[in-house]
Amino acid sequence: MKIVIVGAGAIGMLTGAYLAKGGNEVVFVEKDKDTVSAVNQYGVGLMALVTDEPTALVFAPARAFSDPREIKSCDLIILAVKSFDTHTAISSVAHLISKNSPVLSIQTGLGNLKIMEQVVGRENIICGFTYMAAAALGPGKVRLGGRGWTYLGELNDQETSRVLQISKTLNDCGLETEVVPKIVEKIWSKVLVYSAINPIAGLLRVKNGQLLEKMESISLAKRLIDEGRLVAEAGGLDLSEFDLYDLFFETCKATSENVSSMLLDLLSNRKTEIEALNGEIIRQGNKYDLPVTTHMTIMELIKLCEKWTVGGQPQSS
Repeated sequence: MKIVIVGAGAIGMLTGAYLAKGGNEVVFVEKDKDTVSAVNQYGVGLMALVTDEPTALVFAPARAFSDPREIKSCDLIILAVKSFDTHTAISSVAHLISKNSPVLSIQTGLGNLKIMEQVVGRENIICGFTYMAAAALGPGKVRLGGRGWTYLGELNDQETSRVLQISKTLNDCGLETEVVPKIVEKIWSKVLVYSAINPIAGLLRVKNGQLLEKMESISLAKRLIDEGRLVAEAGGLDLSEFDLYDLFFETCKATSENVSSMLLDLLSNRKTEIEALNGEIIRQGNKYDLPVTTHMTIMELIKLCEKWTVGGQPQSS
């Protein structure tokens, strides 16, 4: 398959590395010129436990463009940008998207689907998310931070030939993938877990696994999950099949050595995705007149951290 990946951050690069290693034609769309240059010169580099030397980088051929208009056709578009870049990203590749070349979102957060629908239409979208964890090592290079399943689904809950083919392609490349019904509920289950993991790890400056070492961080995570669950259920979603506490524990264990994306953003003085996680839960909680005080406090703290550097000096505005 010819696959265009929009966003060459950690998850986009990790997904692209596996797909390229599996023999697919992978093309990245990326704003960062250093990344574009590195990928075009060397390909995409993956550090994983796949060789005799765990620290060895394995490179696979790939291409990259800053201007997506240079790409004329493809079989699949994978959206892997930050939530706040969704509209710009999906608009930039809209000319490539159709029922036969759909867009698959593997983003974190809520609200992305609505934005995508407005630009390319519901029928051209496949929903997805992943529990894979990754860390960028520099332009064009990525380290596997933790294995996990990837889930895909059509918005009408049907197992279409296109979603089954995409799932097969990902599985054939070593990305464990399953097509599931009720994909929106699945996405909410992940968001509720990561609305606890990401900001708590970001505020405490710890790796994901360290959240399980203190009862205080576990208790805080449970309060965030409980508030979010009530919001989801008020919106008509049935999350009864998910043991969200267990999912929190298992995700922390599976990605125990990983530094969350929110912590990396804070350490790099970048904008976080707190608005697409806790912020969206707060907005919907207010809509249903539900208490979301823990999420509000957490978001306010992250917003304050976004305004300050790691060294304690305010960022220039």
